[in-house]
Amino acid sequence: MKKLFVQFYLLLFVCFLVMTMLVGLVYKFTAERAGRQSLDDLMKSSLYLMRSELREIPPRDWSKTLKELDLNLSFDLRIEPLSKFHLAEDSMQHLRAGDIVALDDQYTFIQRIPRSHYVLAVGPVPYLYFLHQMRLLDMALMAFIAVSLAFPVFLWMRPHWEDMLKIESAAQRFGEGHLSERIHFDSTSGFERLGVAFNQMADNINALIASKKQLIDGIAHELRTPLVRLRYRLEMSENLSEAESQALNRDIGQLEALIQELLTYARLDRPQNELTLTTPDFPAWITTHIEDIQTVNPQRDVVLSELTAGDYGSLDMRLMERVLDNLVNNAMRYSNQRIQVSLLLQDSRATLLVDDDGPGIAADERERVFEPFVRLDPSRDRATGGCGLGLAIVHSIAQAMSGSVSCDASPLGGARFCFSWPIYHNVALPLPV
Repeated sequence: MKKLFVQFYLLLFVCFLVMTMLVGLVYKFTAERAGRQSLDDLMKSSLYLMRSELREIPPRDWSKTLKELDLNLSFDLRIEPLSKFHLAEDSMQHLRAGDIVALDDQYTFIQRIPRSHYVLAVGPVPYLYFLHQMRLLDMALMAFIAVSLAFPVFLWMRPHWEDMLKIESAAQRFGEGHLSERIHFDSTSGFERLGVAFNQMADNINALIASKKQLIDGIAHELRTPLVRLRYRLEMSENLSEAESQALNRDIGQLEALIQELLTYARLDRPQNELTLTTPDFPAWITTHIEDIQTVNPQRDVVLSELTAGDYGSLDMRLMERVLDNLVNNAMRYSNQRIQVSLLLQDSRATLLVDDDGPGIAADERERVFEPFVRLDPSRDRATGGCGLGLAIVHSIAQAMSGSVSCDASPLGGARFCFSWPIYHNVALPLPV
């Protein structure tokens, strides 16, 4: 609110200041200028009369004569030597020419007495002092107006700011996956129509998500049914050779795996993911799991190269198993011989590294590998390159755990995948924003 308040307040005050300056300029070039001209004319007339009175009197008696005159003036009238005043050159020229020179700092008018080194000084003149005081009063008044403007601006802005905070909070919670979040404003609020539009948007998004879920679930069900029949008929068929039967079974298995991957990716792609958290001995689990992978895949060297012991907090082991399997399976497809897995713990963040000695991934393609159905090598089919959802699932899991996943060059010469996540203890992981 502070930034918005300052911006609106400064805009209002600058507009008021510009308006006041325009009014002041009009006043200066009309009323004040006319008043100053009238005062100059009056002073010229008065000084002329004074000089006329003093014309026949010797200079040594000028001051005495002025004191004897009963003028009843509101300002002092006196004779002063010219040397007493330190004037600028242009003012001195005006004075020698017989003009009246105003000394604003002393609120005094002076005019040179012809054929002498004296000047007739009038002042301090209350009018000049009044003008000076008016300038100070203007500055004080502007400061008072600046302060007084802040109060009505704050009163006007506060209810609007509270409504904006409600919108911000609702949008943030909706983005975090609380899809039932709605906003309700009073009919007097200036944000009532915005709240209605937000609620309509939220309803439409909910409908789209529900429609997407229903569509994916329906497609998966409709695909599985003929696949089961096809597998059953394949088992009952006696006209196929063993090689043909194995090939058909392999194709059916890949279709079933694709359906399962699609369902998994669809579930993780939702705004809100419910995590089933436990507190396992994660280093021991990953050691055992890597040994199992090596046993099943003896054609590759799958090793746990670095392991940091410690407490890895609460984890959803179903998702962590999927992350490790997907990253290792991806490395097996492209590695030549060796795959290294590392588990590191630093402060409150854990990192899982998977390196391979394959051809690697070009720097400009390392972001694309996490998009669904992306296979960078077009020569690979699903038998070797997968269905293109494994790394997309890993990316979705990273988002669900408020973590990150990235691809880089590996010290082994191939690709390195880095899966990192924050460590939490006995609490649910925050949903990604």
